[in-house]
Order: sequence, then structure tokens, then C-alpha cells
Amino acid sequence: MTSPLTRRHLLVGLGALALTTPVLAACSSPGTPTAPPSGDPDAKVTINFMHAMSSGALKPALQTIVDAFTAANPNITIQLTEQPNYGQLRAQIEAQTAAGAPPTIAQVYGDWAADYAASGVIVNLDEYAKQSGQWDDFFTGVQDDLKLTDGKVWMWPFNKSVMVQYYNSELVKQAPTTWDEFAATAAEVSTGKVIALSIDPGDASAPAGGTQLFEALAEAFGDGAFADDGTPTFDNEGSVKALQFLVDLKQKNALALGKNYPGQQALGSQTGAFDVSSVASYQYNLQAVGGKFELGVATMPKGTVKVGNIMAGTNVALFETDDANVKAAGWKFMQFLASPEQQAQWAVATGYLPVHKKALDESVFTDHVAKTPWVADATRQLDDSQSLPPAKWVQEASGKLSTAITDAVNGADVTETLKKAQEAALKVQKDAS
Repeated sequence: MTSPLTRRHLLVGLGALALTTPVLAACSSPGTPTAPPSGDPDAKVTINFMHAMSSGALKPALQTIVDAFTAANPNITIQLTEQPNYGQLRAQIEAQTAAGAPPTIAQVYGDWAADYAASGVIVNLDEYAKQSGQWDDFFTGVQDDLKLTDGKVWMWPFNKSVMVQYYNSELVKQAPTTWDEFAATAAEVSTGKVIALSIDPGDASAPAGGTQLFEALAEAFGDGAFADDGTPTFDNEGSVKALQFLVDLKQKNALALGKNYPGQQALGSQTGAFDVSSVASYQYNLQAVGGKFELGVATMPKGTVKVGNIMAGTNVALFETDDANVKAAGWKFMQFLASPEQQAQWAVATGYLPVHKKALDESVFTDHVAKTPWVADATRQLDDSQSLPPAKWVQEASGKLSTAITDAVNGADVTETLKKAQEAALKVQKDAS
């Protein structure tokens, strides 16, 4: 296993997470790699998994995984502690950890894990990863997302998604393969009541899908909107080109700003031609379209530099405990969760993408791909997709970018707008450091 330090960009859910600084009690020297404990294989163990998979198909899909694990490991009981959303999940993790009663394992985002690692309350997984037998079969982008800026592995993968382009196949006969093609097609179909693409950048407190599209464009056209360590780079060439691309679409009457999934709404009302959003939006877009036309889905177009994509979703962290049996059981379940069999089932049931390459060969997944061929191509983009740097200021800094997108699309100068956003974001970083 290698541990290269790479660029990381995370698509945070369309509802922004609470910007909190955890107060955690350190229980060990952070960052010390240790081998996974073997534990007593016959010991009766109960582990707690704190999660936010509480809605729709997510809850029963997770329970199915737990049931399969319990059937294979009857001495281990999985206690699921469900939270209604990620904000509540973070608050509960931190409350219990501060009280000295952390969960065994929990869903986490990278910036949360950075705080937990610094406080010494989660386990460094470098040695665990080396011995897992799974690491080399994770997609490259997924591997990168399991590390913090120290280059060490602190998390194990769970639910991942990337962005795709949804389109009205009656208006768009063939999905664009480059952003130049996308712009030309968008301008062509934007006639009458149709405006090709609608986005919601969010606002200063809650960056949304339009900001994440900007992130993908900045990757496609250059170096992205953040440096490796989380320093904002909103005024670099890629960011300038990304914002100018959106402004040019607006000037061609091919882009509109809206709220609450406006691309999905426009597809459903047949006043839009595209929605660029997460693969997890597929079922919702199908419902919005309601059979009025065939919904097309394709991977993200290529920019002048590469195909820029944004990886979303959480990982799982293992919390420190003196009980070797509990720690061993928690790690065993984490590996089960990331196994090809379970990831294939999870992907088909929920719309997330499998993190394990061998899941693509599982019959349940190949049957799924036969019906939705684009899923296989989207899954392979996990090799190149990026996630936000796991720095505590990044979400707030992204809010400055959201405001800049709205201002520029509404007529403000692109370069000056991004310069102001960069200055504001650097102040956020300085204040948080």
C-alpha cells in the first residue's frame, strides 16, 4: 500500500453541515500506527455503529448488510444508532466522545476525521489497510479520500457518489463529451420556454449543487478551487475559466439560477434540458420526469485539462477503545461493509457507487448495469474524482465561492468577483488556523 498525498475535494450534501469545532478529550497519542487487534474470535461482542442512513432505501439497505454480517458472525451484535441527518450525527458523535462513551464506528466526513485524529480519539488505519487485503482494489479516488493531509489512512470507505449529466433525450440527442460541446448544445436547445441548465449555488452559509458544479469545472479547466492543504485558490486559471464558462452560458440564455434542485425541477417541467448533479439524484430525477420522456444519463464532459468530477459521501472511522475485542469486531464489520459483495448490493439498492473494483463483477451489479449502462462508467470515474481537502475552514470558504458565483452570473466582473472571494476565503482560513 502506498500513501501519496493528493488533491482531495469532497462534495458535501446539498444541505450544508453545521460548522462546529468539536471539543474532544484526547485518549492517546494521535497518529501512531498499530496493527489491528486479533481479539478473541469466540467472545460475545456488541459494537455500536452511528450513522445517518435514515431515509428512503438507505435504512433497509444498511439493515440488510447488518443482517448478513450477523448471520456470518453470530457472536457479534451490531447496534445501529441512527441520526436523522449529518449535522445531528456529528453533534452526537462529539457529545458521546466528550463524555467518554464514543461509538465503536461512525460515518464521518474528512474534516470531522481531521479533528478526531488530532484529538487522538480515532484509530490510525495505516497498518490495518496494509493487512486488509482490500486496499489495492479500492478505486484511486476512494483511496485518496481515506487519508488526511498527513498522508495517513484514518478512514474506511462506505457510501460514495460522483456527478453525472442528466438530460432530456428528446432535446439532447447525444450527450456532450466535452464542455465545449455542452455549451454549444445548451445554447442550441435554449429556445422558447427552455433554459438548458438551472443551478443552485447556495449561499454563504450553505454551498449547494451549483458550487459543486463550479468545483468540477475548475478541475476540468485547471487546478481546482483548493490546494492540497485546503488553501483556497479561487483566483487561479481553472477557477476563472470555470466561472467564465457559467457566465457565458447565462449570456446565451442557457443558464438560470434557482433554489431547491432547480435542474431537477426544470427537467420535470420540460423547461430544462440538463441537470448536472450526483448519481444519487437518479431516482428523484426519474420521479420528476414521470415518464414524459426518456431520461438520458452520461458521465461528466471533459474540459481542457481533464474530466473534472466531485466525489461525495462519507467514510467510516474506528474509535479508540481499550477493549481489543470491540476494536477487532468493529474493524471486521468495516471490512465487511466495504467488501465487493456488500458494496454491489448496497449500490443497487441505494444508487451509491461501489467503492471496491471487484463489485463490478458481482452478478447483482452486472444485472443492474445491463439495465442502466451509465452506472459502470460513472463508477469508474471514482478513479479520478476529487474530494474537498479535510480542513475545518473549507466549508465556510466554499460559502464565499457560492456568493461569487451568484454575483458573477448576475453581472459582476468575473476576475474581480473571484479576487474578493479569494481574499474573504483566505481570511476564513487564517481565522480557523
